[in-house]
Amino acid sequence: MYSIKAITSLTGLTAETLRAWERRYSCIMPERNSTGRRFYSQQDLEKLTLLVSLTHNGHSIGKLASLDNQQLRDFQEQVTTQPSNEPSPLLTQIVDSLKQYRIERCEQLLKKALIAAEPLDYARDILLPALQTVGQLWHDGKLNIAQEHMFSGCIKRIILSMVNNLHHHSKNNPAMLFATPSGDPHEFGILVSCLIAANQGFNCYYLGADLPGKDIIEACQHLKPNVIVVGLVKTPPGLDTIIELQQIIDAAATSQTQIWLGGSGAHYCYSDLATDESNCILINDIDHFNAKAQQHQVNH
Repeated sequence: MYSIKAITSLTGLTAETLRAWERRYSCIMPERNSTGRRFYSQQDLEKLTLLVSLTHNGHSIGKLASLDNQQLRDFQEQVTTQPSNEPSPLLTQIVDSLKQYRIERCEQLLKKALIAAEPLDYARDILLPALQTVGQLWHDGKLNIAQEHMFSGCIKRIILSMVNNLHHHSKNNPAMLFATPSGDPHEFGILVSCLIAANQGFNCYYLGADLPGKDIIEACQHLKPNVIVVGLVKTPPGLDTIIELQQIIDAAATSQTQIWLGGSGAHYCYSDLATDESNCILINDIDHFNAKAQQHQVNH
């Protein structure tokens, strides 16, 4: 038998998503001991592992939850041998609406999808693919910069609204601060990270993009976050950006604050920074961020 902590560790699910799947879809029915604590069987673990794999590949939990383990294995084998490069119907509708400048329709579609998903799944499976698709279409000349900017503004409004709804500040909660340094205007990585952190109960301070390093340092001196989340997308990062980032890392080391670096620019320059591994961590992707945030909450 497995505890909920063991299940979340083995499957990568958050406890919130696991409970939502049980409550909304009755995908599993864990046993409970005399104190009401959940315990999961080997069969439960296998089913959840299959569900995680399939939902990460874009399949709806609502359509999979009622299947037994053998049916899930059969379905996984079927979709693995018959891959599809077709975009999801939702993504197609969003792009079609954006091409017609119907940004209110884009926002409506994204909000409708939000109702059926947990924040991590929504960020990973809907927001990030939508941003990547729109960015590629702009790069290919199939969308203009005005349409791309309209869509970016729509995504930002939705995320910050979600963060506001989830965020309940408490002095007992660990805190995260989110920013990108001067020279890097790309903020969707830190926006999505802020959403995940708010969902996990962190106090969130969202500063935004393209900020002077000295201003980030000064904000941290007043707000005293446990973690500073820094996004770096521009590759390679500019020299001024690297200098500011090093200043932020050095300042954080004196206050025992952790620095979490994410984005393609962070992967590019991380090995060249004078980083203390216990102080500065390279974040690989949104799932890695989610796992590190969970671990930080447990250890807080």
